[in-house]
Amino acid sequence: MFSNIRSQLKSAKILPERRYHKDGAKIVRELLKKASISEDTYYSLVGADTGDKLLETNVFAFRFNSQEVAFQSTVTKRFCEENSALWEGEAHG
Repeated sequence: MFSNIRSQLKSAKILPERRYHKDGAKIVRELLKKASISEDTYYSLVGADTGDKLLETNVFAFRFNSQEVAFQSTVTKRFCEENSALWEGEAHG
C-alpha cells in the first residue's frame, strides 16, 4: 500500500534529496500538526509557483468548500506520520 505513496512522493519530488523536499516538508509538518491549513498559510509557506506545482502532484489537495489544503488521502497522511523522520528539521539540498 505504501509503495504507491512513496512512488507518488518521489514523482512529486518531495522526498529527501529531491527538488521540492524543503518546501514539501514544511507542508507535511504543518499538516501532521493541524490536519489542514488555510490556503493563505499554504502559499505563505512555499510561495505561489511551488505551491501550485505541489498541488498538481495530488499529494496535497485544496478543499474548495473550506478553502483549506490537506493531505490528498488518509493513506498519504499515514505514510507521512509513519515516516516522520523524512520531514524533520531543515532539508538538505
